[in-house]
Amino acid sequence: MTAASTSEELVMSLGTLCVNPFELNFDQLESSLAATAEAGYTGISVWPFVLGTAGVDTAWLVDRLQELGLAHPVAEAAFGWLNSDRDAAAGEVAYLSQYANAVGSRELVAVTMEPSLPPMDDVVARFRALCQGAAEAGLKVSVEFLPWTGIPDLATAWEIIERADCDNSGIMVDTWHWFRQPGGPNPDLLRQIPAEKLRVVQLCDAAAELPDDMDIATETMTARLLPGEGVVDFAEVLGIITDSGATPIWFPEVFSTPLAAAGPQTMAPQVLAASRSVMV
Repeated sequence: MTAASTSEELVMSLGTLCVNPFELNFDQLESSLAATAEAGYTGISVWPFVLGTAGVDTAWLVDRLQELGLAHPVAEAAFGWLNSDRDAAAGEVAYLSQYANAVGSRELVAVTMEPSLPPMDDVVARFRALCQGAAEAGLKVSVEFLPWTGIPDLATAWEIIERADCDNSGIMVDTWHWFRQPGGPNPDLLRQIPAEKLRVVQLCDAAAELPDDMDIATETMTARLLPGEGVVDFAEVLGIITDSGATPIWFPEVFSTPLAAAGPQTMAPQVLAASRSVMV
């Protein structure tokens, strides 16, 4: 395995530092930003919709990121690109592109929360439209696969990307999703994906089995483990990615209610140390 240097870009997912990331108040936003900078991350990703909940706007965030020396390389996320209402889909892309350009992002993440997909020809056409809209704003687009959705695995995400054939498209590999995807990890396919398409890697770990009292969507938002504390084979998956020559954005995302309850000043350095431990 080619080691990923600890000097690599490490981007904290701000939502993971909060017990309830969907109801973020100003104090939680500010303390999470400060904790990220103090811990030594190079960047952070803030969901744009939480800014209103916290009572601030994008201009405030831009100023605060500059004060703290934090980048914001990844904008999350486009959810509506599969909408059959093309005007609505285009409107979301325009909104996210404006946000991404304001905060200095270079990558837009695309996901779906729907349990099934339209016909694949439609999916490909709509993804191509998303990529074209993002390209006009100077952005690249990485598809994130979520095991409980219509894009549940690496194979489906890669099929969409291959068929759409857009220069600015790529894949986000979340190591929790990687382990939980239907059929389990797919290293053979990962080895076939060109380095330039492997642009974002989210670092987190998983228990061997889904807890009996928890569904998969609940586990992903509340019970992920620190990298190295579960059963994800980081040597394999990160080895494939780095040996390909890829230089992704390294993006810890450990949704864990117990860790978040300790507060961002405690959690942020814990996640950083655990992420670095599996990267080398």
